[in-house]
Amino acid sequence: EDPRIKQAVVETVEQYGFGAAASRLISGTMQAHTELEAAFASFLHKEASLYFPSGWTANQAVLTTLPQKGDLVLLDRYDHASIIDPVKACEADFRTYRRNQPERLEKYLADSKYNNRFIVTESVFSMDGDTANLTELVELRNKYNAILIVDEAHSVGCFGSTGAGLCEQEGILDDVDIVIAPLGKAIAATGGIVAGAKVVIDMLVNKARPFIYTTAPSPVVAAAAFKSLEIIRSEPDRRERLQKNAAFLRNAFVDMDLDIGNSTTQIIPVILGDSAKAMKVSKKLYDAGYFISAIRPPTVPPGTARLRVSVQSDHTQEQLDGLCGLLTQIDAE
Repeated sequence: EDPRIKQAVVETVEQYGFGAAASRLISGTMQAHTELEAAFASFLHKEASLYFPSGWTANQAVLTTLPQKGDLVLLDRYDHASIIDPVKACEADFRTYRRNQPERLEKYLADSKYNNRFIVTESVFSMDGDTANLTELVELRNKYNAILIVDEAHSVGCFGSTGAGLCEQEGILDDVDIVIAPLGKAIAATGGIVAGAKVVIDMLVNKARPFIYTTAPSPVVAAAAFKSLEIIRSEPDRRERLQKNAAFLRNAFVDMDLDIGNSTTQIIPVILGDSAKAMKVSKKLYDAGYFISAIRPPTVPPGTARLRVSVQSDHTQEQLDGLCGLLTQIDAE
């Protein structure tokens, strides 16, 4: 609803119309696309970036193009489906690891039979609100000459001195080989950015089927994302308010004896266990003016149905207090 983004959309529609009308390599590449890519390359401290129609196609392009037969891909067991599915479809071997068992991950990395080893993780996990141990992953990446790919979908705009994400906040952004930044969360647009070395981006342009054989994203959406990025970089107070609101709710929920798992971010699960109960509470919250989705298996493991609270920077203290008041009634459901 920001008027600056609306104005960018209006100006772009007047200049280009709405649709790109063709794939990027035919005639679909427009100035709005290349400006967005240049901005994100700088933002994420990489040589180049590439804009895809969705976060899903960004992950699909990277993970079906770069890992080859004779390579190994190592996945956090709670990685998003957009990471898991393309890895299953590529020709490389893959294994999963648990964050609390780094020795297992290191065992796989030490296997000398593989040509290349890829570590693929989200920075902030979308259903639990916890985070990857990025510093540990960088250490393993350096020790075993692995390739580290980090999906910052729920982190870009929320963490870091400029909003570049958890990798920036942890001081390891320059040590991550490829950053994937889906734009549907804090950027409030659609699409996904892949940022990395120019040789990687060139390979995707020439080899990645999800890039080559699809219509380019709308230049209007690219312009809106560009303006959102400008706002994120220039208004750090938004991140400060977000983290303050998230910390308040996490602490309040713990004081209320609600199970929030290991959340340390603006994504806060309230784990209820029973799917029917989660659906019922979600409906009552919606009727009271709070849109909080119930998440059930198979999205989360059996017996861990939950409410997924997603905090925003502009939520007021009155709204936060009101939610806490409603959640005190959960045990009566």
